[in-house]
Amino acid sequence: MPVLVQKFGGTSVHGPERIRAVARRIAEARAAGHALVVVVSAMGDTTDELIALAHRVSPTPSRREMDMLLSTGERVSMALTAMALDDLGVEAISFTGSQSGILTDDSHSHARILAVRPERIRAALDQGKVVIVAGFQGVSPATKEITTLGRGGSDTTAVALAAALAPARCEIFTDVDGVFTADPRVVPAARIVPRLPFTLCAALAHSGGRVLHARCVDLAARERVPLTVRSAFEDHPGTHIVPDDEEGSVEQARVVAIAHQGDVSVLIAEGNAGGVAEARGIVENVHEAFPALQLVAHEQATATHGALVWTGARDDAEQLKARFREVRGPGGEWTLAVEHGAAFVSLIGLGLGAPEAVRAVRALEQAGVALVALRTTPSAMIVRVAGEACEAATRALHAEFLEGA
Repeated sequence: MPVLVQKFGGTSVHGPERIRAVARRIAEARAAGHALVVVVSAMGDTTDELIALAHRVSPTPSRREMDMLLSTGERVSMALTAMALDDLGVEAISFTGSQSGILTDDSHSHARILAVRPERIRAALDQGKVVIVAGFQGVSPATKEITTLGRGGSDTTAVALAAALAPARCEIFTDVDGVFTADPRVVPAARIVPRLPFTLCAALAHSGGRVLHARCVDLAARERVPLTVRSAFEDHPGTHIVPDDEEGSVEQARVVAIAHQGDVSVLIAEGNAGGVAEARGIVENVHEAFPALQLVAHEQATATHGALVWTGARDDAEQLKARFREVRGPGGEWTLAVEHGAAFVSLIGLGLGAPEAVRAVRALEQAGVALVALRTTPSAMIVRVAGEACEAATRALHAEFLEGA
């Protein structure tokens, strides 16, 4: 019997009625002949509420205890979903991430999956049961500690399980109909992308696309897991994420979507002594202490002077700023400057170069948006604008490259 992994997000299981609706959908898939593994997120705003509760108790809660706290949200969802299925006459069993054999490194709050050992899942499937798995969490085999994968990590849980249970395919059910050409809340003219190659889907996710966890797409591409994004509330085909080689090869530059990130903090560290080895040590220390910060530039101007640039959330930026002397380690003369409220808007596509840059700058000028910076990667062209201009820039670039195309 083919294995189908389904993932339902927090809005899909927000309350008893929605949980029962999810159970009916799972029962229909089971009746169609699938061996089912279902990954669930925490109900609604549970994770945000738990984070707020933690900060009301302690201004600086430890990451270890935060993982213990936040992992409870998905456990509530998994048990309730299993109960709803039992009421429909569908035998189900729920497992935590550790019970499911999801093994991670020991990085609390932002752990990465090292391996999946799904023996208990396979045994339950062999017994004809639907398996409900708590997303977003695992266990470190080195420390025996519960870990979490970062916000949106249930997507990665689902893809990792599909890869471990191959041949299997994965469906991500969410509160939108699929992957759009832009956030429809910002760009009313945005439309669904029916098919999207892994490379461009990954670029979209890493650039601020909110439908899929970026690491989930990276993993699906590496393991070639068939992936579909669909609405949890409507019966639409959604977006199929496909291997790059299924899209053929064309040289013509093409923008497929626009992503945006607002209220981003930019951190710039500059050093006047110590050289490359010291810069490397700072990068390692920052990654260990603040794994969610993204290193976007490492420049060594001379043998003794270098610069490091990260982007990330305001809270992480402020915490690093307060601890930078400790994190940077002894020696050297490194300073850290932090700027809040930056915005990045990305054109996602292949073959983007000077002609597209000219069009983008012109479109921004016509919309009255000042360009702060522009850079390109193999699958994206990223423009930086002032935070208050983020949505205007997104609409202007979508109109230029994707409306009427």
